[in-house]
Amino acid sequence: MQFLGIRRIAMNADDRNRSATKRADKKKSSDNKIHRRRNGLLALVHIAKKELALRDDEYRDVLKYWGVTTSAQMSIPELEELVTYFESLGFKKKVSADRDLGSGVGQIKALWERVRTEAGKLNNGEQRLKGLVKKIAKADDLMSCRDVKKLKQILKVVRLLQDRE
Repeated sequence: MQFLGIRRIAMNADDRNRSATKRADKKKSSDNKIHRRRNGLLALVHIAKKELALRDDEYRDVLKYWGVTTSAQMSIPELEELVTYFESLGFKKKVSADRDLGSGVGQIKALWERVRTEAGKLNNGEQRLKGLVKKIAKADDLMSCRDVKKLKQILKVVRLLQDRE
C-alpha cells in the first residue's frame, strides 16, 4: 500500500515537472516571436533609412524625438511608430512574391490567380482591380494582400461587376 502512495506522489511530481516544462516552452516561444518582431522592425527601420536616403545626422535627429541615439534602444511600439513615420515620408514596405507567407499559402496564391483572371474579363479590369484592392484590402497591390477573407471579398465584388456588365 505504501509503495502505491509513493508512486502516486512521484507521478504527481512528474506531472508537475511536465507542466512546468510546457509553461517554460510556451514562454520561450512567446519570447522568440517578440524577438523576431523586434528584429524585423529594426530591419525595416534601416531599410527605410537607406531608401529615404537619410544622412546619418538626419537619422539621429529623427531618433532624438524618442530620446534615443540608436534604434536598438527603442521598444517595439516605438519602432512601429518610427516605421509609420518613415512611411509618411514615402517609404513603402516591399513584399517579395516568393516570400514564405505562412499558413494558407496555397489558398492565397490560388485566390490571387483567380482574382487576376476574373478581373481580366472586366472592361478596364486591371485599373478597377487596383482600386478594389486599395478600397477593400487597404493595400497598394494584389500581391501585398495576404488576407484570405479580403481576397475572397475582392473576388466576390469582381464577380458582381461581371454580372452587371
